[in-house]
Amino acid sequence: MGKSMYNFGKRAKEKARQQKQMEKVSKRIMAKQQKANIKAGTPNAGSDIAEPGLMEEIVKSIA
Repeated sequence: MGKSMYNFGKRAKEKARQQKQMEKVSKRIMAKQQKANIKAGTPNAGSDIAEPGLMEEIVKSIA
C-alpha cells in the first residue's frame, strides 16, 4: 500500500493560509510605516528603497 494523496491538499491549503497571513502582516506594517511618515512629515521617496530589506527581516523573524 502506498501513501495516499489526501495530505497533499491539506499541506497546500495550510501553506496558502500561512502565506496569506504573512502578506497581511507585511501590509499592516507598511501601512503603519506610511502613517508614521505622514505624521512626521518625512518624504516617502527614501522609504521605497528601505522597505524591501525591512520586509525580508520581518519574514525571517516570523518564519
